[in-house]
Amino acid sequence: MNPSTDDYRENTPPFWASLLLCVLVTTFMGWFRLVVFPERVFPISSGIPLLLCLWNKDLRLLYGMALAFTSFSLIKISVIAPQLDDASYENILLGSQMINIWLVAGVIHGLLNAMNRIRIKGRKLLELNQALETTNSELATLNEELAAREEEITAQNEELQSQTEELEQQSEELRQQSEEMEEQSLELQETNQELARREKGMQTLLDSGRWLRNDMNEELVMNGICQATIQVMGEGVHAVAVVEDENGKFRIRGDSGFGLNGAMLPDFGFEDSFASLVVKRGQTGYIENIASREDIELLRPAAGRPFRSVLASPIWIEGKPVAALEIYSHDIRKWSEQEFRVAEWLAAQSALTLQAIRFQRELEIKRGDAEEASIQKTRFLAAVSHDVRTPANAICLLAELIERLATDPKMNHQVPEMARSLGNNARSLIELVSDVLDLSRFDAGRMDLQLNDFSLSSLIENEVKQATPVADSRGLSLCFESDEEVWLHSDRIKLARVLSNLVGNAVKFTETGGVEVRCVRNADGGADISVIDTGIGIPEDHLPNIFDEFFQLRNPERDREKGTGLGLAICRRLLDGLGCGVSVKSLVGIGTTFTVHVPEKLIVRRTGLPGISGTPNKATAVLQKAASLTGLRILLVEDHHVTRNAMAQLLTAYGAIITETRNGREALHQISHGSHQVMLLDLNLPDIDGSEILKSLRRSKPVELECILVVSGDVRPARIEEVKRLGAADLISKPLSIDRILEALEARGIVRPSDPIDPENPSDDPDPGRTD
Repeated sequence: MNPSTDDYRENTPPFWASLLLCVLVTTFMGWFRLVVFPERVFPISSGIPLLLCLWNKDLRLLYGMALAFTSFSLIKISVIAPQLDDASYENILLGSQMINIWLVAGVIHGLLNAMNRIRIKGRKLLELNQALETTNSELATLNEELAAREEEITAQNEELQSQTEELEQQSEELRQQSEEMEEQSLELQETNQELARREKGMQTLLDSGRWLRNDMNEELVMNGICQATIQVMGEGVHAVAVVEDENGKFRIRGDSGFGLNGAMLPDFGFEDSFASLVVKRGQTGYIENIASREDIELLRPAAGRPFRSVLASPIWIEGKPVAALEIYSHDIRKWSEQEFRVAEWLAAQSALTLQAIRFQRELEIKRGDAEEASIQKTRFLAAVSHDVRTPANAICLLAELIERLATDPKMNHQVPEMARSLGNNARSLIELVSDVLDLSRFDAGRMDLQLNDFSLSSLIENEVKQATPVADSRGLSLCFESDEEVWLHSDRIKLARVLSNLVGNAVKFTETGGVEVRCVRNADGGADISVIDTGIGIPEDHLPNIFDEFFQLRNPERDREKGTGLGLAICRRLLDGLGCGVSVKSLVGIGTTFTVHVPEKLIVRRTGLPGISGTPNKATAVLQKAASLTGLRILLVEDHHVTRNAMAQLLTAYGAIITETRNGREALHQISHGSHQVMLLDLNLPDIDGSEILKSLRRSKPVELECILVVSGDVRPARIEEVKRLGAADLISKPLSIDRILEALEARGIVRPSDPIDPENPSDDPDPGRTD
């Protein structure tokens, strides 16, 4: 067994000190043997320094010194001895010294092993000693416990003796109790009969629970609970009823014990009954003799004696007492505390039953609503799929046809017409998608309202003016009447959208006659906006469905020229968000009247203040004349190649100098090295978000850059506010149109309106400039 390094190093000096001392001693010995006494025998044995290792207990130093001393001897044998006269003798001495060195090293190694074994044995003996001491202490504890148990046994013996005496006394008492048991046997028989009666009552309650699971008949279950109450309460209880207040009337929810003819229909209100007092106080109560309370009415059987005493407990539902369980007796009697508890328990059972019935009914209603919603969702998705595919298919076909016609010079004259059809179908598709997204956003409760004060008459006049050209083309009259000027505090744009849809529908579905829009104050202090037409009318059975998605009359082929079928659905949601209502009246062949009901809380108490008017509708504010962009340097940042190329060509046709970039890094490079006046920036770029570009420009914007117009499909008010806060002049929603860009530039004074420009020859310079 070799000693471990850890055993050797117990109580030893630091290694560095041992190493230093051994190195010094070894150096000293080498110096003396090789330098001082090279030709003579060194008087000190080389094995003596090895004894230092008994102090440091380090085998590495022991054998290191032994190897060093051996190397000294070998050096002397190989280098110095050959020079001496008696070399062989010297070699024998050096050889004996090497033997002496390794003999001493081996002895020291053995001593270290022996010391380690002794140390290990001493440690084990110490552990055994501690174990023996622990065992001795445990034995001492056990001895003490045995002594204590002997004392306990002695005490128990004494107790057994005393118990023997007590048992003799108890035997006498048992003889006496046997006589008492005989007396109690009679009482037990009576108790058994009571238990049997109560068991029957509990069985009736269980039966009522099964009725509850089977058909949810509320009256049947309540009758079962009343029957169980009679059986549980026992003799002295003759009838039970569950009663409640139904708009001041005394209503019986369930009863039992009133005989074949049942209970007499009450000729008194709920306020005059005892149940009313119990419900109001929320506490169980009784009347020992009803004759003492002439102000209180009780339920009476249709035939037989009237009741003279009553016990009633409130039935709590959702934290409120809403009904009462009344227990009647023909006799004047007092009601015990136990009967109070039983009555309250039975009232609680009645409450649970009523709640379960109502909850189940609500579940059935909600399940039906969910199934109907699922069916409507399926129809909705089917209609959306059809209505999206129809214009998309037309767009694909028209694009293919335009491509074919462009290669045939004889058919080039048809390309403009095809392009217009392509644009119409694209706008129809975008309108449909926008309507569907609006519906989804409104149903999710996300409706941002921009509230301000505006003139309702001015708003209606604008919508009527917008629809007038269409009405004139159809030979219809379109007029507006108002009894007084009305001002609202609401979202003007959303209300304008509703009125635009209603007036547009009225004009669209009226063949002869006209459309009249009226605005009058109603009796509730609000205002009613009525759109009256002399059109085809709506059948009465279809009126409940006209606000459903994709519901259209006389459009089975789903012609997009007749609308998407989402307009009225959006109108209803917009009006709900504005806090307004809508109603419709119609006669087939006579006409239809849609009425928007504006509540009084939206009315602003002022009239025609000078200098204040409603903001014109955005649709009517679109410029009907173009503006010249000649020489205007525009940086177009758009990653979609087709969109970028089309916009560049349109803007170039109007005289602008266009620089195109397809990502954010190119845009920042062009801004820093160019002199652009206007920047059209798409927010969703492949490398850098448009918002980051705006932040960069806000920190260091070139002087020449007069206007930044952001282009995005996200037109939420929060998004518009964000880009304006970052330095953009405005946000233009996709799809882009040249008119909207011109409108935004004219609003900021970048360009000025001019006469209409022929798109085929917009300026004297047909190609003012375009760079990529």
